[in-house]
This record gives sequence, C-alpha cells and structure tokens, in this order.
Amino acid sequence: MSTALKQVFNKDRTFRPKRKFEPGTQRFELHKKAQASLNAGLDLKQAVQLPHGEDLNDWVAVHVVDFFNRINLIYGTINSLRICHV
Repeated sequence: MSTALKQVFNKDRTFRPKRKFEPGTQRFELHKKAQASLNAGLDLKQAVQLPHGEDLNDWVAVHVVDFFNRINLIYGTINSLRICHV
C-alpha cells in the first residue's frame, strides 16, 4: 500500500477535525454532557448483539421496523414544526 493511502486510512487520524469549544459557552456545556453520556460505560456491541436462540432475520426485521417508526416520528415532529412556522 502506498504511503499516501496509509495516511488516509490511519486509525489515529480523522477526516473531520476535532472541535474545540470555548469554556463557559452553551456549546461547551452541551459537548460535556454528550461526552459524559458517550462515556457512560454502555457497551454498544453487546446492546446490538443477537440474543441467544433468536432467528437473525426476525431480529433484524423487528429492529428495522422500530428504526423506521422512530425516524418517521422524528420527521413528522420536525415537519409539523416547519409547517407551523411558515
């Protein structure tokens, strides 16, 4: 692999620069809360793991429908707010 590709796919680098928020601002406080929730010790790999004895297709179908319903609810809420302010 070329040196340029190795730099692109380096795990220590990111395409988005890390944001720095000015202490005392609302964005800084929100960033702190978001980081605290992300570092709460929740193992996401375990949370999405297929439970023992469950059929993979059934498990995926249930979660896809749940995901669709949640996104639809969020979209409907945002769309109704947008219509109210027009």
